[in-house]
Amino acid sequence: MHWIYAHLLGDYIFQNDWMALNKKQKTFPCLVHCFFYCLPFLFCNLIWWQILLIAIQHFIQDRTPMIIWLMKIKGSEAFATGPCSPWSIIVTDNIIHILWIAFVVWLPKIIFVEGLIF
Repeated sequence: MHWIYAHLLGDYIFQNDWMALNKKQKTFPCLVHCFFYCLPFLFCNLIWWQILLIAIQHFIQDRTPMIIWLMKIKGSEAFATGPCSPWSIIVTDNIIHILWIAFVVWLPKIIFVEGLIF
């Protein structure tokens, strides 16, 4: 399975209302969401530490107001709260998740194949 499909399945299909409504306020619902979010990645031919990195970043991003902070820092507060909200936040959230996953998927290529680090 391609990791983009894993992200979409985990973040949308496997997430129920309880997870979505509580993950910002409470740790346990966010942990449950991250567990189910990571299940499709088991079918993506990833190394265990890649899935762990994806899970950690997903937890941090979903448990904190990281996306709102990012949008404020880059001067997009009106975009985050105006008529484009909440879609502007959802799109920004997904872009950050996808960029992180792409980086994590790319890591073994630069570490082990190209020998840039080891």
